[in-house]
Amino acid sequence: MKPLSMMLTVLAVMFAMPMGAQTPATVPMCKVTGTVMDKETGEPEMMATVCVAHKSLPGTGVKKVLADSVGRFEVVVPVMPGQYTVTAAMVGRVAEPRRFALTEGQEVMDIGAVYVADDVKMLKEVTVDAQKPLVTMDVDKLTYDVASDPDAKILRLSEMMGKVPLISVDGDGNIEMNGTKKFLILQNGRKTAVTRNPKEVLRSLPAEMVKSIEVITSPGARYDAEGIGGVINIVMRSQYEGHLTTLSVDAGTVAYNGSVMTMSKIGRFAFDADFSYNRILSPEDRTSLLRNGYGAGGATQLRSVNSTKSQDNTEFASVNASYEIDSVQMITFSLTGMGAQQHMMSDERTGMWSQGNSQADYSYLRHGNLKNSMLNGTLNLDYQRNGRRNHQRVTTLSYQLSTGPSHSKDITQYADIVSGGMASLIEQLQLYDNRSNRDNKTNEHTLQLDYSTPLGRQHTLEVGAKYILRNNESQNDLYDSRAMSGQWAHNDLRSNHYKNRNDIVGGYLSYTYRGKTVSVMPGLRYEYTYQDIKYLAGPIGAEGNYSSHYANVVPSVRVNLKLAKAQSLRLEYGKRLARPSIYYLNPYFNNLNPQNIVQGNSSLDAENSYNLGATYGWFTRKTNLSLSLSYRHLSNGIESYSRLIGEGGEYFDNGKHYAAPGAVYTTYLNVGKVERTAVNVYYKWNITSKLWLTLSMGAAYIDLRAPSRQLQNHGWTGNADLNLSWRLPADISLYAILSARSRDITLQDRVDGLVYNYFSLSRPFLRSKRLIVSLRAADPFHKWLTRTTYTQGPGYQSQSDRRYSRQGISIGVSYRLGDMKYSKTKRSRHSIYNDDLKKAPTAK
Repeated sequence: MKPLSMMLTVLAVMFAMPMGAQTPATVPMCKVTGTVMDKETGEPEMMATVCVAHKSLPGTGVKKVLADSVGRFEVVVPVMPGQYTVTAAMVGRVAEPRRFALTEGQEVMDIGAVYVADDVKMLKEVTVDAQKPLVTMDVDKLTYDVASDPDAKILRLSEMMGKVPLISVDGDGNIEMNGTKKFLILQNGRKTAVTRNPKEVLRSLPAEMVKSIEVITSPGARYDAEGIGGVINIVMRSQYEGHLTTLSVDAGTVAYNGSVMTMSKIGRFAFDADFSYNRILSPEDRTSLLRNGYGAGGATQLRSVNSTKSQDNTEFASVNASYEIDSVQMITFSLTGMGAQQHMMSDERTGMWSQGNSQADYSYLRHGNLKNSMLNGTLNLDYQRNGRRNHQRVTTLSYQLSTGPSHSKDITQYADIVSGGMASLIEQLQLYDNRSNRDNKTNEHTLQLDYSTPLGRQHTLEVGAKYILRNNESQNDLYDSRAMSGQWAHNDLRSNHYKNRNDIVGGYLSYTYRGKTVSVMPGLRYEYTYQDIKYLAGPIGAEGNYSSHYANVVPSVRVNLKLAKAQSLRLEYGKRLARPSIYYLNPYFNNLNPQNIVQGNSSLDAENSYNLGATYGWFTRKTNLSLSLSYRHLSNGIESYSRLIGEGGEYFDNGKHYAAPGAVYTTYLNVGKVERTAVNVYYKWNITSKLWLTLSMGAAYIDLRAPSRQLQNHGWTGNADLNLSWRLPADISLYAILSARSRDITLQDRVDGLVYNYFSLSRPFLRSKRLIVSLRAADPFHKWLTRTTYTQGPGYQSQSDRRYSRQGISIGVSYRLGDMKYSKTKRSRHSIYNDDLKKAPTAK
């Protein structure tokens, strides 16, 4: 067709399109749809101008439209021979032209993504205002763009986490989300070794491996109902072409680590793998305990001083691969694993005093030699199929195998026993040298089916089903030497073998409406749980076997309101569950420390919490501001319950176990009623093109009650984190963290706050900045810290003072081999999320 006749045809069509019935029947039309997306992050770009042009007239647009709030666009064009070109225009952004062709009779065409990136030339000529905001907020999540943060090249992932809104990391590496430790961490939407041991894994991974961090405070129906605090999803970099390998080593006064990360993409096949090793040599940790008992037999006071020294090793590895079978089918594979070993030596001197006595009633020295080892492994297989005519219609079939064996060997020896005239002291307190072997196993199989389809331009429907088979097993064997002859004998009463099986069936339905000013996402999830418990050996025999089942209906709804340009308000409500893990369920009567006895409870029920939240976000290229208000109600919380054993001692498990007077017995009960109201403020200010400041603060009022045990605790808690990033002359980067935590509150404890500071200097070398050298200092101004815990329970009060050090200096070197370019390789949009277990508390 000649250019003149082509132009006349196009003009005729453009004038005729709004007139509907007047469109010439001889010119067939086709509806073309797509999404404008950021090239680096893969996130939608709102309000971009989309232009469609024909190959024969590249300078004349057939049609121009404006993309909506989620980057989607729709344009009707005439079906003509030859190729069309689609481009998108935004201030400070350039687009990759997307080409396509239409066939005769075609009425609908989805061209997928049109990618835009920063206009590097323009950005060099303007101020920092042209930079992309690091934080974005959608109806279902808040996202921190790690890939666009310059500090990602010099920080560990645990350090980067402290820059993310609603997440705080204390000086010990413990993570809180929205003020709670009851949350789930996923990697690429999957449960991996990061889920079980986030503290150890995150401090060993370079932040540059991560594309973004998603904070989901009220997970929707697609997520498992478990995970009371919400979900943190770490999205790894994946969409690149070429090969890249990064080698990193870090050595310091108390720790050293090394890591290797490699990524490759050739055609339809993508592969990435990483391995890291971390070793910590902790200086001596000293804890002193003063416990006052008030019983019918008179007042008592227990004093103990415990010194420990430990060595910890952690290894983390992951392999990910994906293959695009064709334009609509893809399979992905991932394998992650983590190993950890700990060797701890301890010496504890304990004495008991009665009221008015200047001499101890009895005392002894307890020496411990503990070796722990554990392995976490997760295998994921995903098959994804997109619709041929509508690529937004996605079906995903996923399988996950997760295993977590752990083993510990503890040798306890007693010396300097002073009985004070108590002939039965050794028998009462079981002060026999002993050796214990503990083996815990968790194996989990998960099968999941997800289906997502758009219903028009603004509506999406998601449905899915899931089955989890979870097997827990615990075996505890104790050998003691009652005759002090050095010969070990198996103690049947202090050993046990226990199994717990859970079958969980779930289904969900979720609907999303995304409008220009309002987005709504309601959802409903149903879960049925069958639980079977068996006692294979030990003082609790087969008579204790039992099974139970229960069902949960879990609603959720989220609403996002666009108030103005770059401003939005999100409202959310959701119900969440937390099923107890084997840490809480195992009924083993652990009296290895005769003054502090711990026993799990196999009769625990799942926790039920109800959450309300509101988040205001203002995200521009210069300033990021987030204000969050949340409320959580928990009616049957699993709480640690401790009480003093009174005069005459006490027997447990039908007289098979004995606790001596003055000891504290701890178990876990569904007795907690928790009301928590919190406010969080996040502020990031790009002061200049070389200076960034981030402030994150939170405060919460907590009211904890256990009416059945006549216990309550309440008060304010808070945290503040200041992060400074400064590009100095000579290409030197300074990064600093100043962090403060107020007291922590549980049902029976109050723990003093702490202050932490961290500094790093880094500088790149060689062409393309392939070599980076960093100098790091943790807590350089405080060699020793003391943190006090106050505990009150029925019949006693105690104060524990822990003296420890976090100070350390290290030097790190990172070298990059190869280069990666952006690629359109896809990853599975859906995968398995198992976030239902209430985990064991993290050591402080």
